[in-house]
Amino acid sequence: MNRRPVLDQGYIELEEWMGGDEAVIRAARICYQSAAKTPGADERLIRKLLQSEPKHNTVFEHAVFRWHIKCPIFVARQWMRHRVGSFNELSLRYCIADRCYYVPAGVSEVAAYRAHMEASFDLYERLVAAGWRKEQARGVLGTAIYTEFIWTINAWSLMNWLTKRLDKAAQWEHRQYALAALSIWREVMPVTANAFAQGMLRPLGLEDT
Repeated sequence: MNRRPVLDQGYIELEEWMGGDEAVIRAARICYQSAAKTPGADERLIRKLLQSEPKHNTVFEHAVFRWHIKCPIFVARQWMRHRVGSFNELSLRYCIADRCYYVPAGVSEVAAYRAHMEASFDLYERLVAAGWRKEQARGVLGTAIYTEFIWTINAWSLMNWLTKRLDKAAQWEHRQYALAALSIWREVMPVTANAFAQGMLRPLGLEDT
């Protein structure tokens, strides 16, 4: 299954993908019009390409993935700062906001937090009912409310995002989405994803994630 639940009400889902490990091999071997001569040669080539300096990133750009993500707005804003891939997000200018928001676990004052979030939705719905434009009424909602977006990205840019968001210094909530994405990616592009995890993620202690 290409969907993983994340946080209390979020998820990440791989809707569609193109190419995978085969696209990397095709892109790499066309340069020399070569073919695998021994079992395991293609896997060894992918590992060599990931380890080489300077990086041969272009061969990994031919594998493409389209993700559907539901996450708190504060996670989405961090996500989109990476400026890799293409994004299309649910618009609260045109859609009514669902009463759906993230509640952290293991923290104090949860009742006060929930009361504030519920009050903000009460006001939002009252303003919309009173004739406010949805794009104006949304101003009273906080960044903990859930949003949804589509994210299309190639494998090289995905690795760039994973490296940054799997780092232990990354915000915990965003890191949970990166862990879930890595889990899905390893199922559909196993050679590249496992080589990446064992190599580039070893300094993070995540090669076995």
